[in-house]
Amino acid sequence: MRSSAGAAWSASRTSTFPATLTHEPTRRFLRETGLPEDGFLFSLDTDQPLRTLTEYAADDCGGGFPPALLPAHADRLIRVGHLIDDHSLVVDGATGAVLSWSEGDGALRPLNTDISTLAFTLWLLHRERSLDEASGHALTSDAYDQLALTMIQVLASVDPTGTTPDTDWHYWTRLFQDEAGGVL
Repeated sequence: MRSSAGAAWSASRTSTFPATLTHEPTRRFLRETGLPEDGFLFSLDTDQPLRTLTEYAADDCGGGFPPALLPAHADRLIRVGHLIDDHSLVVDGATGAVLSWSEGDGALRPLNTDISTLAFTLWLLHRERSLDEASGHALTSDAYDQLALTMIQVLASVDPTGTTPDTDWHYWTRLFQDEAGGVL
């Protein structure tokens, strides 16, 4: 998947990778492929260099963010952007794992195995949205349930992050199953 917006983002920001982003496959993916700057359910932080979660909390949360709500290793977590519902999208600089950090309760949860599976998830959401807009038809409840199940199965086949036995909550699964929220 090559996104011209993502490629422009990554090429212009390659020199701004924080020193804590030591996971070379993640650095390479961001440098060579990138992520879309603004997508459905997701937006990159493009107005300044990438920062650690510690720096983000100090700068953007007015310094009033309770330090106890930050994960113990927040200084190696790089905030890449945000998801809906006050969730920050962060990458573990050492391992490349992609995580969701809830700003409301400080919970840090697995989101995707790595940056490439995040990119695939974003592409899948974009593709579904494009097909839905092209058809011009609203989904029935049964069709929505089937689409949500299919999306969850496809994601689980390429990225088992949300389907491991120790995962009690998964952002994408919860989002897809929320028919009332109308995500799909």
